[in-house]
Order: sequence, then structure tokens, then C-alpha cells
Amino acid sequence: MGIASGGYNFELAALSKKATRGKSNSDTFVYVGTNGGVVDPAGAADALLAYYRATQVNLIPFLQVDGEHINEKHALVTASINRTKLDPVSFNTTGASTHLNQSLLTRGVYAAPGKVAPNYRGAIGVSDSGVAGVDVTVPAFEFSVRKKFEFVSTSYLLAMVAMTGRVNSSPWSIFAPGEALFLGGEGGEDDQNWVDVTYHFAARPNETNLTIGNIAGVP
Repeated sequence: MGIASGGYNFELAALSKKATRGKSNSDTFVYVGTNGGVVDPAGAADALLAYYRATQVNLIPFLQVDGEHINEKHALVTASINRTKLDPVSFNTTGASTHLNQSLLTRGVYAAPGKVAPNYRGAIGVSDSGVAGVDVTVPAFEFSVRKKFEFVSTSYLLAMVAMTGRVNSSPWSIFAPGEALFLGGEGGEDDQNWVDVTYHFAARPNETNLTIGNIAGVP
């Protein structure tokens, strides 16, 4: 594969592709760079890095480029793409508490002798003053995802603010539409000036075909 960038031409060295898989995944590509004259390994590395930045934006946080001399007119430039599995960095499945005013299923209605049992149509804790309901523990999945970026724009941060408190409108990861709630994110620059962002989510399975009172088929 030939690449032209920054006054240099790069050819992929024969049998140079390497890959490792595990907790950290890496792909390595070794190129021979020429510019028609005396090569500068640092200049060749900058030229290949510029090519990747222009054509492989999603790889920038994982990319490292190194250059060294082969001889006066040839440089050996190595592009390493290193990814560490980051999803999720933390999780919690202890459940969440929710307040129910309506039962999901009425198992039976029983009246005192000589009395007629009132039909509250699934309402819980009915009294003269209203419906008290009950707090129950329901399945819930809270997790955080961590990503690194070369930079984060102000518009991206404002988009994160706008998305906080919203659920996914289309399938995402293992979740159906409406199951994953974005709780917001936090981050800052690390020692290498990369922007480290942690995104927080909560997820619950959708409940469908509910019956509330006389209303059936509630999505």
C-alpha cells in the first residue's frame, strides 16, 4: 500500500504487519519512507502521523508513530495502534428502588364475610386520601465507560450537557431503545494532555404490554 504525505512516500514493508489480542489489542504497521533525497526520521514520522490524523480520526487516541534511519535515503517508520478494553470500567447490578402505584398483577381479591371486596383495579395502598403505592427493588444496571481523546471541543461538552438525563432512541450496545439512561460525564486532561472522559449510565429492561386499570397494552 502506498501513502504520500508531507513530501514523503511510504511503502508498507513486506511481512511487517503484526497484531496482538487480549486485554490490550495492538496492530503494528512498518513503512519504508523516502522523499527523493536525504531523509529525516523525525520528519518522516511527522508526515505519516499527519496522514493518519487526516484519514483515521478515530484512531488518533491509540496511535504512536516512530521513525528511524535505514540509510541516508530511507527511513523506517512504525505506526502502532494500541487499544485497551475500556467498556465498562465500573458497574453495579445491585438494583434500584422505584415507586409503584399500580400492581403489575393482581393475584386475588378477597372480602371479609358478608362484605363485597372493592375493585381498585390494581392500585396499591388505596385510602380515602389517595393511593400510597409502595417502594420496590427492580433490576437495574449502572455502569461507566471511559474514553480518551486528543481534544474535546466546547460544542461536544455542550452536547454532553444536553444529552444528560436522556435515553437512547435507537439500539445501542446491548440495549434496546429507551433502556439506557445517560447520567452525565466527567473528565479532564491527563499527564500527556489527552482528555480523559468517563461517561455514566443506568439501564433497565423495557416493560411492555402493561395493563393499568382498564387500559391494556400500555407500551
